[in-house]
Amino acid sequence: MSTLTVARDDFTNARRSYAVLGVVGVFSVLVALLFAANSSNHQFAFRTLFDVSFLVFLLLPIILAPLTYLAIAGDLDGGAIKYVMGLPNTRSQYVFGKLLSRLSVGLAAVVIGTVAGFAIALVTYSNAPEVVRFAEFAAVTLLFAFSWVGIYVGVSALTDSRSRAMLGAFVAYFVLVPFWFGFLPVVSLLDLLGSITDVLGVTLSQDTQSLIQALSPATAYLRSTEIIYTGVVSGHERIAQTFSGQSTKIYAKVWFNALVMLGWGVISMVVGYASFRRSELG
Repeated sequence: MSTLTVARDDFTNARRSYAVLGVVGVFSVLVALLFAANSSNHQFAFRTLFDVSFLVFLLLPIILAPLTYLAIAGDLDGGAIKYVMGLPNTRSQYVFGKLLSRLSVGLAAVVIGTVAGFAIALVTYSNAPEVVRFAEFAAVTLLFAFSWVGIYVGVSALTDSRSRAMLGAFVAYFVLVPFWFGFLPVVSLLDLLGSITDVLGVTLSQDTQSLIQALSPATAYLRSTEIIYTGVVSGHERIAQTFSGQSTKIYAKVWFNALVMLGWGVISMVVGYASFRRSELG
């Protein structure tokens, strides 16, 4: 068997579950509803894309979790791994086949959601939506989806039970989104670093703090969306408040944030595979 064969077989089995329909359906409906709800509030569809990006930042990792965190741990816990690994395929083909299968569903959700949002904007907004901006939104969001699918499948490969995989997925989301981004009062990465630097008698500059925050895939996603608003930032107050004055910093560069998202997905899978390669399969 090959990686593609494993991916195809896994996708065939997964599509019978509600997880696949849930991921594609929930994401697409949420995006469509947000565009419909804002059609009377905004003249330009890209202004709604700005709101959608925050929805993606918070909810896409949660939506993808049920699809991915049991990709490998579920087979280990249920005993199906004995049958799967009894077939002529290697552990690497199995792990990365799982990644391709679950990633295909996540990417489908992003594409269908983007198309749904564009279709609604086309018929309800006073100014026609721009295809290029929607394509840029889709590209950035696809990379964000890859980072989280890689993280969750990597976590699944690290664990050997459903409960541990669920806990691992929860911890990954909590650390990389609310804790790292810092929208929880008191409990945040910068608060923790501030306490440590106070003890050590040193300080972190604002640029250093921003760079550290950018190393989360969620923060990297939000910052990389600046490319969508090229040429219109100054004309919209909320967008300008978010991106104004940061474009010269490395942590605001699209290529840097793209590498951060790509790195989380790739490194998580490498770590997960390295652990799975040594694990006992019963």
